[in-house]
Amino acid sequence: MTSEFSKEILIVPSMCDSTGRLGIPDTAALFMDIAAEHSNILGIGQKVLGAQGGFWLTVKTMLRFCRRPEFGESVRLTTWPEIPDRRKCLRDYEITANGETLCCGKTEWAILDISSGRLRHVDSVYPADLELTDRCSMSEAFTRFEDDPAEGELLGRYLVRSTDIDLGGHMNNVAYLRAFASLFSSSDWNSANIRFMEIWYRAQCFEGEELSVYHRKNDDFIEVSFIKPDGNCALELRYS
Repeated sequence: MTSEFSKEILIVPSMCDSTGRLGIPDTAALFMDIAAEHSNILGIGQKVLGAQGGFWLTVKTMLRFCRRPEFGESVRLTTWPEIPDRRKCLRDYEITANGETLCCGKTEWAILDISSGRLRHVDSVYPADLELTDRCSMSEAFTRFEDDPAEGELLGRYLVRSTDIDLGGHMNNVAYLRAFASLFSSSDWNSANIRFMEIWYRAQCFEGEELSVYHRKNDDFIEVSFIKPDGNCALELRYS
């Protein structure tokens, strides 16, 4: 069984931002959706895992944008899992058109045991006949963010809404990116011309919580932290 799964998609208006291109949060949403679809095909989707008391948990995400496809453009979306470690697994993504890589990404996943709140072993999750590969879409290794991030300048505050909540009962991974983008004016967001983004999901957030979002310049990146009302860091992000 091949580990690669791909499909042709059309970039439609609901995926686009004010520039008429595939939005940054929408890119992450496409990657999340095709990962779920592929997991179902492999027999390890959330419905199966949930029946066993588990939940797929995204720990980290990395995105690179070479050229964001435009409204009406047809592209190929591809995903595949890498060879897993004992407690984590990596999944890669690519968006291509006419042999050109437009966007790529990588996520680190773990399996949360719902009853205990601990991580399960994932090294034996995949089907035995799955032909896993060490090919990766991005050569960068994930960053180890600071445990206690410096707050920096307050960018804004965001109230977690009912529309941000997913089937796990907490704020959806992509909702954080939409929340982050919403703290900018459209002109400032577009002029940022983001080419790279890395996210570390550190703590769950729930409906009604007000998150304080701080940003600060650090070397070649701008670093961002989402701070919960209790002072704990929910998410760290860096972009350039």
